[in-house]
Amino acid sequence: MSEPRIKHYLINEKYEDPGIVIEIPSLNEYLLFDVGNIYKLDRDLIRRINKIFITHTHMDHFIGFDFMLRNKLGRSQIVEIFGIDPLSHNVYSKLQGYTWNLVEFEPELIFRVKSLKEDLYEYYEFNIKRKFAKDFIKEEKAEDNVIYENEHYRIKYAVLDHKIKVMGYSFEYKDKLYLKKEKVQELPLKGKEIGEFKNWLSDETNKGKTYKIGDKEYDYDYLRQEYTYIQKGIKISYITDVLYSPKNRKKIIELVKDSDYLYCEAVFLERDKDQAEKVYHLTTTQTAEIANSANVKNLIVFHFSRRYGKNKDIVLDEIRKYFPNVS
Repeated sequence: MSEPRIKHYLINEKYEDPGIVIEIPSLNEYLLFDVGNIYKLDRDLIRRINKIFITHTHMDHFIGFDFMLRNKLGRSQIVEIFGIDPLSHNVYSKLQGYTWNLVEFEPELIFRVKSLKEDLYEYYEFNIKRKFAKDFIKEEKAEDNVIYENEHYRIKYAVLDHKIKVMGYSFEYKDKLYLKKEKVQELPLKGKEIGEFKNWLSDETNKGKTYKIGDKEYDYDYLRQEYTYIQKGIKISYITDVLYSPKNRKKIIELVKDSDYLYCEAVFLERDKDQAEKVYHLTTTQTAEIANSANVKNLIVFHFSRRYGKNKDIVLDEIRKYFPNVS
């Protein structure tokens, strides 16, 4: 079956500030990964963005926060921001760089930050009606590496080394079960009965049980095979600003394994490997090796060093020697 209708792309040219967008219009979900220079994004899209995942707050990954804020003022919205400590302090510092009087006349704009600190998630809220004061909400134990999940998709992370702690992310859109409409029409089911039938088949804990339709009992496995099909989900991963170390490599491969699309930095050519190690970034061959080891289907590279100017092909050609399906 075809992939779900999800649009994803780099924000900028490969030699400019990193960041990607994932759009899921059917869910009214618009996700931003890093918020560097975002001037190229459509203003209406910026207003729609409701979830932001930050790898770290170096300038080229965070300077666009102000531009995003400016475009969201005057709109009632809750924007969720995810990342690693000291993200809540960084967001607060950004917001407090401005004077917030007359905000009683503004639509309610709220930023909610969920930040990983050691083995805890810390939650803060910043409400324009409170002049974006830093309001602590709660903390909870980080039981796994899922930083956000709903019924449609989840976001997983790995904590990586860039001489500071940074986040790598994987977006996983879940498999969806659909009914074969023509087949279901053959059954004596109507209205809400069809919805109940689908919900029962969607629940895999019903495996081994039977479902009564009319005066007959049908096995779960039989009904799944005859009356449903699965639309496979999609996995999109985003890795940037990391040292090629054994520990990082292992964590990245575990996180991005079997990705349909891996967005990964390839900052330096292999001839500049020493410089890459010095500044905690990846080379072309290191990125290709990770993609191969993780069984990635498509590799999209970015964050090219300024030393190569706008010559994208010199980087892409070197990667293609080791991982052909790169763009």
